[in-house]
Amino acid sequence: MRLRAPATSANLGPGFDVFGMALKEPYDLLEAEKLPEKVVQLELVEGYPIPLKPEENTGGYVALEMMNDFDIRGGVKFRIWKNIKPGSGLGSSAATAAAAAYAMNKLYDLGLSTQKLVEYAARGELVSAGAAHVDNVASAIYGGFIIISSRNPLRIYSVTPPSDLGVVVVLPDVEKGSTRRAREVLPSSIPLQKLVHNVGAASVLAAGMALGDLEMIKEGMRDAVVEPARSGAGIIPEYEGVRELGRRFGAGIAVSGAGPAVIAVIERERRGKLATALKDFYQSRGYECLVYVTEPGPGVSEF
Repeated sequence: MRLRAPATSANLGPGFDVFGMALKEPYDLLEAEKLPEKVVQLELVEGYPIPLKPEENTGGYVALEMMNDFDIRGGVKFRIWKNIKPGSGLGSSAATAAAAAYAMNKLYDLGLSTQKLVEYAARGELVSAGAAHVDNVASAIYGGFIIISSRNPLRIYSVTPPSDLGVVVVLPDVEKGSTRRAREVLPSSIPLQKLVHNVGAASVLAAGMALGDLEMIKEGMRDAVVEPARSGAGIIPEYEGVRELGRRFGAGIAVSGAGPAVIAVIERERRGKLATALKDFYQSRGYECLVYVTEPGPGVSEF
């Protein structure tokens, strides 16, 4: 079977480990083939380098876990076209993990629910991030916008974003380090005032998604906790400058996941001008960058 696994953007500002959204582009491609022997094989066909030992690869690890849990006698071979850059803040590891969970469920007729697929895909994040966080993998499986209201038990709400929501993602050419490190720099406690700010912002963003109100979504993309901490640790380059540019364009701006990618939300017809401005901004400060002019997209799908 052949699968398309989307890039995803987690947090969207104040929704740390709670909000996520699947993107139409970029995406990975993955071929999955049943094998008669109990083994997981990985082949990188083209794209960014990734670990090819099953226990070190998010998709390989997920497959191993599912083979053990369901006493699967056979195996699987994954051929991967890795178009989502690892360590970019665009859910590269989650795309592989989500595709692997989806493939194993189909190939071996496991009959798992969508929520159960998320739980298995999240195990892959242990390999890359040291934590089984579900915001990216849930987005990659459900598609659209998701809200994780509880981790234990897992509760996920799926919302279709408004049709006029356009997205621009800019990925500056800078190494942020591991996602594990990006989580380690976060504060263990926060002032009540910042909590109140983030609850308000997250509420407005979620309501905007549900009501189809793009202005509310933009207003809600304001984080007072995670993004400032990562910016202060040097993980997010030019953070204040890019947020100011977003304000001038009337766009919602947030760091995508753990960064360094930045996601901007704006009316679909205005995406081109914002993309040019963001690229010029980073280049003027000495950073080459990739720019994706995109929109919310579906979850893992066969083609």
